[in-house]
Amino acid sequence: MILNRVLIGFITLTLYSNINAQEVRIKSIPYPLKFENVPLSYNVIDSSSLSIVAPGKTDLFISPDGRHKINKSPRLIFKPDSDFIFSARIEPDFKTKWDAGVLLVYNDETHFAKFCFEVDYKGTPRVVTVVCNETADDCNSIAISSKAVYYRMSGSAKGKTFNFYYSSDGKDWYLIRAFKLDKIDNLRIGFSAQSSVGKECNVGFSEIDLQQRKLNDFWEGN
Repeated sequence: MILNRVLIGFITLTLYSNINAQEVRIKSIPYPLKFENVPLSYNVIDSSSLSIVAPGKTDLFISPDGRHKINKSPRLIFKPDSDFIFSARIEPDFKTKWDAGVLLVYNDETHFAKFCFEVDYKGTPRVVTVVCNETADDCNSIAISSKAVYYRMSGSAKGKTFNFYYSSDGKDWYLIRAFKLDKIDNLRIGFSAQSSVGKECNVGFSEIDLQQRKLNDFWEGN
């Protein structure tokens, strides 16, 4: 029995290590992606779709007073080398409050920004943003009645300012937030999933699109 547990633990550790070490390829993104923090599972479905299953008790957050810190949610990220407009349709399998699918801007554990499609503390799916420069804020925005939403973020590999947009149809974009990160020396962007107080959260990302250019219209997100 003890030997079996050791073998299972070794196999699990090896599997998790391999997930973190291996490159993930998505045809709509011309860069290799890598996981930081291990998901329960993931699946590249086609050239512009994937799913990520977050384990329970996972999040990325530093409370405004600095007393609570957690960096456990799986993130699949890549390093852009130019201006970018990055979009995806996000569809989480919501089960518990604070379950979320996320588009992520990540420099390090104290400098990041999360664009979350999240169940709030009252059980309502909602657009939520978090910006962390040493400590984080937490902003609840528009309630969403559909099971999926389109998110877009824009920025630059060399600039400190970024923009978040949301859309119900992937065509007409509404500016949710413009913000600054104080550090961008190791800037990466990509996907994340979280289940802060639940057991797991399965998030589908589809219609993934990366445009390597500046916005033509800041307000319209195009």
